[in-house]
Amino acid sequence: MKTDITGILIPPGMEPLDLSTGRFLNESAIREHALRCSARFKGNRFTRVGQDFLDEVSADVEALVRNVRNQSATGIYEPLEPFENTSCVTGALSAKVMGELNRLICRMIQNKVQRQPSCGKTLGRTR
Repeated sequence: MKTDITGILIPPGMEPLDLSTGRFLNESAIREHALRCSARFKGNRFTRVGQDFLDEVSADVEALVRNVRNQSATGIYEPLEPFENTSCVTGALSAKVMGELNRLICRMIQNKVQRQPSCGKTLGRTR
């Protein structure tokens, strides 16, 4: 098992999530969707999407994945990981889950745009 910085053991599959360390989200698609939401709900008021807006979307997605992972956590036994080359998920289920996750992220972006104060031309931080 791996350990964190403080030496505490990290169970398999419970490594820290960090979506900022790689390319996990399509930022150009996020920008495009946010500006479409702005045109639809804010009357085309915003013309740019700031990095702080993208960082918040990334943090929200990270929290969503963390919540999904924590729902299946077990407190009694150490999780038994699948064999290296096996998967309980078919391609059909992966496609359905990916579609639902994409719709959920788009709704999160829409909510963030709708909460945006109406000053300026750049979608920015909402918290």
